[in-house]
Amino acid sequence: MKRPLAFLAELGFTAMPAEQVVESILGAGFDTIEWTMAHLDTFVEPACAIACQQDFVTDPTGALERTLRAIDVAAARGVPTLNVVSGPNLWEDGAVARYDEQAWAGSLRALEAACDHAEGTGVDIALEPCWGTLTYDVETMSRALAEVPCKVNLDPSHLVMEDDDIPDAVRLWGDRIVHVHLKDAFGVPGIEGDDFLFCLLGEGKVPWPGFFEALDEVGYTGPLSVEFEAYRYLDQVLGGDPVRAAVLAMEQVRALVPGAAS
Repeated sequence: MKRPLAFLAELGFTAMPAEQVVESILGAGFDTIEWTMAHLDTFVEPACAIACQQDFVTDPTGALERTLRAIDVAAARGVPTLNVVSGPNLWEDGAVARYDEQAWAGSLRALEAACDHAEGTGVDIALEPCWGTLTYDVETMSRALAEVPCKVNLDPSHLVMEDDDIPDAVRLWGDRIVHVHLKDAFGVPGIEGDDFLFCLLGEGKVPWPGFFEALDEVGYTGPLSVEFEAYRYLDQVLGGDPVRAAVLAMEQVRALVPGAAS
């Protein structure tokens, strides 16, 4: 099944003018772009999603305000998906590692408020299972999805560290999946760089053939967006160049994704 191929414009792309980002990413062979909050006011087409990964645990009020603004921008610009996380965002300075019921209640209230704000706008709020956050595996994601009417941004790299069955997760969430990240990982939950690494596609533990088969089974036709977080490789081999990262990622996608090479 042919799906749009996207690249998440983070890394050094966040410091580039939007037009240069488009030239670089589409020049590498991708069909569309997942923009970040760095380009919220300046991004240009194409745009399949906005990554608005605010911390609803550490700063629930500010995080929700930024998310609501991003929803308004996405609605005005015709961007169909806003990707979010539940928090806490342990990869950010100042994040508070809380997993108590009060943290859950605050995060779910913020997620529900975001969904309410987006209702009728054509924008889906897509929650991502993510290491370190409240919703880090199938069980915790399922809890959030049972309480909040959000959609799913499925990143298999986080679930694979929990030894969750990735194809079963796809079948479980089915038509709630509106966005997919292509990212690989190996290791166990803990500290990034010590306990686990996000690696190049195909070099980790994600069962890619079964993953794509399950996406076919549930009829997923949305974007496949590369989230390049192989930071050591980026720094030590690619010289920190995000354009080289996008070119390399496309080579891997063409070898990995059924139909991508055609």
